[in-house]
Amino acid sequence: MSSLFEHHVLAVSGYSSDAVVQPNNVVTVALCVLLFLLTISVVLFRRRMSYLIRSLYSQRFYSLLIRESKVLEEMTFPVVLLFDLLTVSLGIVMILMQTKADLVARMTYQGAFAAVFAVITLLFFFQFTANIIYTGLFDHQKERYSFNLYKFVFVTNVALMLYPFLILCHALGDFSFMYAYIPVFCVLTGLYLYRLLKINPKKINLFHFFLYFCTLEILPFLLLVKLISII
Repeated sequence: MSSLFEHHVLAVSGYSSDAVVQPNNVVTVALCVLLFLLTISVVLFRRRMSYLIRSLYSQRFYSLLIRESKVLEEMTFPVVLLFDLLTVSLGIVMILMQTKADLVARMTYQGAFAAVFAVITLLFFFQFTANIIYTGLFDHQKERYSFNLYKFVFVTNVALMLYPFLILCHALGDFSFMYAYIPVFCVLTGLYLYRLLKINPKKINLFHFFLYFCTLEILPFLLLVKLISII
């Protein structure tokens, strides 16, 4: 039997590091950090997390969330929000790697991730501030907390749904899994818009709400996409 393996030498013309798939350690570390944050959130804030996830789909759980706590004033908010923003930022960087690989290469993966995280964080808190301005201008102060809470609920659901897709893309090296997330994101956005409209339909003017949603929720991201496309 051993003779079958004798005098057989595999010819190797040369080693090329470019031809070998190199692991992206930055993404691996980021996914581990996200898993750590998610574990902390589930262990320490299990009940709050359950209500946060279900509030986008059920008015009953949203009412329980409002009745039992002030989530935006508790430790739950910064911990879960950090997971949300990091997850969304990682997803955007993965998209940039497919559409603007030269830009990511110039900035380095770590630099691009840090820049995207900073921009997404600024946009999130800008929209929080914009909600305060909007509710003040149109006399919706009572709805202010609900607007910001639904924003947090929406971003949390987006991040939690996105996380397994990021793992699949990274582990299998196949970006096409991200395309499967598009309908999920569309459904979540539709539910978010529906919930905002249901906060107080008798008091909120639909025209004012339309201007608010297009100007403060959609326009900043469109400007960001336009800026990235021309860089």
